[in-house]
Amino acid sequence: MVDNELKKLEFLAGGGEMGERIRQFDWEKTKLGIPERWPQSLKTCVRIMLSSKQPIWIGWGDELIKFYNDAYIDIVRGKHPVALGQPASVVWKDIWKDIEPLLSRAMKKDEGTYVESQLLIMERSGFPEETYYTFSYTPVLGADGFPSGIICYNTADTDRIINERALRTMQLLDTVAQKKNEQEVYAQATKALAGNPQDFPFSMVYKVKMDGSSAEIVACSGFEEAPVSGLIDLTNPELAAPGITTAIQENHIVESVVDGQWKEIPKGAWDIAPRIFVDIPIKSANRQFPLAVLTVGLNPYRKFDDAYRNFIQLIADQIALGVNNTLAYEEERKRAEALEALDKAKTLFFTNISHEFRTPLMLILGPLEELLNKPAGNLNNAERQSIEVTHRNALRLLKLVNSLLDFSRIESGRHQGNFVSTDLATYTRNLAANFRSVIESADLQYNVEVDDNLPPVYLDRQMWEKIVFNLLSNAFKFTLEGTITVRLFAHGDHAVLTVTDTGVGIPENELPHMFERFHRIQSTAGRTYEGTGIGLSLIKELILLHNGNIEVESVAGEGSCFTVSIPFGTKHLSHTQILEDDGGLANAGSNVYVQEAAALVDMQLLVPDGGSPEIEAGSGEANELVLIVDDNVDMRQHIESLVSTRYETITATNGLDALDKIQKYKPTLVLSDIMMPEIDGIELLRRVKANPETSQLPVILITARAGEESKIEGYEIGADDYLVKPFSSNEMLARITSQIKIQRARKRIEESQKLFTEELEQQVQQRTKDLLLANKELESFNYIASHDLQEPLRKIQTFIHLIQKNKADENAAEMYYRKISSSAQRMSELIQSVLTYSRLAKTGDDHTSVDLNEIVANIEIDFELLIAEKQAVILYENLPVIRANGFQINQLFSNLISNSIKFSTEKPVITIKSEIVEGADLVAYAAINHDQLFHHITFSDNGIGFEQEFSEKIFSLFQRLHGKHEYSGTGIGLSIVKKIVEQHGGYISAHSSPGNGAVFNIWLPV
Repeated sequence: MVDNELKKLEFLAGGGEMGERIRQFDWEKTKLGIPERWPQSLKTCVRIMLSSKQPIWIGWGDELIKFYNDAYIDIVRGKHPVALGQPASVVWKDIWKDIEPLLSRAMKKDEGTYVESQLLIMERSGFPEETYYTFSYTPVLGADGFPSGIICYNTADTDRIINERALRTMQLLDTVAQKKNEQEVYAQATKALAGNPQDFPFSMVYKVKMDGSSAEIVACSGFEEAPVSGLIDLTNPELAAPGITTAIQENHIVESVVDGQWKEIPKGAWDIAPRIFVDIPIKSANRQFPLAVLTVGLNPYRKFDDAYRNFIQLIADQIALGVNNTLAYEEERKRAEALEALDKAKTLFFTNISHEFRTPLMLILGPLEELLNKPAGNLNNAERQSIEVTHRNALRLLKLVNSLLDFSRIESGRHQGNFVSTDLATYTRNLAANFRSVIESADLQYNVEVDDNLPPVYLDRQMWEKIVFNLLSNAFKFTLEGTITVRLFAHGDHAVLTVTDTGVGIPENELPHMFERFHRIQSTAGRTYEGTGIGLSLIKELILLHNGNIEVESVAGEGSCFTVSIPFGTKHLSHTQILEDDGGLANAGSNVYVQEAAALVDMQLLVPDGGSPEIEAGSGEANELVLIVDDNVDMRQHIESLVSTRYETITATNGLDALDKIQKYKPTLVLSDIMMPEIDGIELLRRVKANPETSQLPVILITARAGEESKIEGYEIGADDYLVKPFSSNEMLARITSQIKIQRARKRIEESQKLFTEELEQQVQQRTKDLLLANKELESFNYIASHDLQEPLRKIQTFIHLIQKNKADENAAEMYYRKISSSAQRMSELIQSVLTYSRLAKTGDDHTSVDLNEIVANIEIDFELLIAEKQAVILYENLPVIRANGFQINQLFSNLISNSIKFSTEKPVITIKSEIVEGADLVAYAAINHDQLFHHITFSDNGIGFEQEFSEKIFSLFQRLHGKHEYSGTGIGLSIVKKIVEQHGGYISAHSSPGNGAVFNIWLPV
């Protein structure tokens, strides 16, 4: 008989908690009666429900008496277990208006219903809550063939809907980074928040004054117009909103209750207005106070939990990024405008000063030419040589002045050109012929190949002369051996001029800058380093005035080819620019270029190996030897003639030559120009001072740049003195004499100073060693103490709980009081120690040596109670010492270990191992450096595991694989782990399967 009764109740077997509750429930008090008499259709539905892992509820009878399974408990939450056996209208009275029509259709019309992601405002935990569910109502027929009840299958969509909404908001906020001013960022931010009226029924941005004294609403959403206008005085408590003031002063999110702050509160997507709003500071690292404060109304149907708070903080961070980008853009724009204004001012200055230079230059050149044109015998050789040097350099100055004037006229639009029909072949051949004697005298081969059958070309002849002479002058200057070739030929509807050389060539990275104004290639071998850097940029402008083009091809060490093309005919010219042919093909301007090139032939070739012929020492009577270094032969000879009256002299043509002569002749002092090819004066100084054998050798640098800025670099490296051109002979000799006297005095005290320095160095080293040892001990104590502070605090909390739990046991309470007192005393001592040592300055980089064994040991202390509660075991040994940020690595290990303990159903066993691997072994990471060594650290556990398909998603922000009530957590722990690994230049992966634990692999660079 008993067996027969039990067999009738087999349909109630199993089912976990709800199975037991259904079996124990007094069903006789309901219209359903005892389970043995339930209709077979109800028994079958209950059997299906109890054996299912999906949330299911059953409603039976006219009142739809409620049954549900374990999976459904998370849906009813606070209504559990009272909801069992209650009519559905009682259980779900808060959403009855939404579901009653659907239930009525199922019961009265025998029609099933399927609803996807339905919004339901439920009161399950003491407050109305926004929820989303996908569910179906399926009618269940009774013995009479009519519906006797329904069965409902449920799927929770709340987290997915809210997360998708957050993602859309962040995507809209991505555009703030593209805005160009601060106001646009704030307007776009509130527009993006308006696109999510569920979570942000209203928003406002208060722009904060730099000193934090006032704020003003600059953007809002939800309101028809800004609820507050004008500046808000944050220093006046009666006018300032407390939340905004606190957010500004304390720089954190402030939560406030909506209580009449504004006339009408926007409701957003809901039927009620927000009850809570928050003020979030928009921070900047460059300001004491926030840039702005974002005020947002919160979803009245959503709990303000960590996920909601973190979402709002992400929004504030994104706005801050956009604002900081716009501020940086604005600073860059102002800087560009300032540079443009400066460039215009420089051009105007060059125009004015160049005009002023021309008059005195003419007055210099005129008398010099008269002297040079006098019959031989009126001047001795020395006088004529001095006048020739002066005349040659005056012509160079005139050439520079004319180039600057050409630039200023081009930029102002006044240099339009006068174009005449020209026999380009004859004219170009004549121009090129001016350089033949100079080039061939330098033992170079010179080829000129011109096509005499070119169509007419209209050009400004003076401009063409400057184009040809500049290209030939450059080719000659930077070609030390080989060939220079000039070609002129027709190509389509253009005349093409090429100047090719076998010179030093141009580095590939310099090619894009060759036609930029004042651009010069540093440390290039050539006949001289002198030059303004405007020649090529000027001829490009002149070619553009011809509607032409210039290009350059070059290989460093092999040579260069400059190609100029200008169109035939007159279609590209205005008729006002075309003049009649005057019949002349003169090239008076060639005198300056050719004389300058001719002067270079007389100079020593400045080749990379520094091998120039020696110049004999001067005839001075003193024993001191002065080395004179300059690439300009005129300047070198001039300085030598002055210095040799007092000291022995030797000369060098560049920095390499100078270094060779310093080793060979051991000079007393070096007098060097700064601007030289190969090795300039600064690099020469650096090498001299870096060599222990020559570090005490006095070096005087000569510069053409006036002002303190030009001297700073040399003085920082160790220049002993500076001479600024132009200087007098007396000044130069006085400075040389002064440095030689200082050198003599230095030698006299050198030995005694050396002994003193050695003794002092020993004292300093010992003192430093003592301080480092003391500092290391203090840091070790501070590190240990900061972790030990956690342990007594946890014990105090635990003992207080035990006292409350065992109030009646006076002996136990007394024991717990003693332990609390002991822990408090220990904590006091630790705090006092930490306060004492916190006053000591700590130095060092963020990345220090971190012992991973100590990290794990400290975590075992931190998690002592949790480990004991879960009976967890952590296995590790011989973990390495790595270079890393100790705080971040501690965070990384803590997150992974706590996850392994948290996500387990049996005694957790956590194993940590480490080995060294090569980058080539990490085949999954294609961009990795295969030569790099890595610490491969693995964390493995025996926890619940997860599907491998989620191995990437678990590192995403807010990603959870389990319900909040099944396992606790924020959903950001592993994303923090991944971020820490990436900040250390490493990689992380996860491998798992359900029920088989998880393995986390971390690779950190050695």
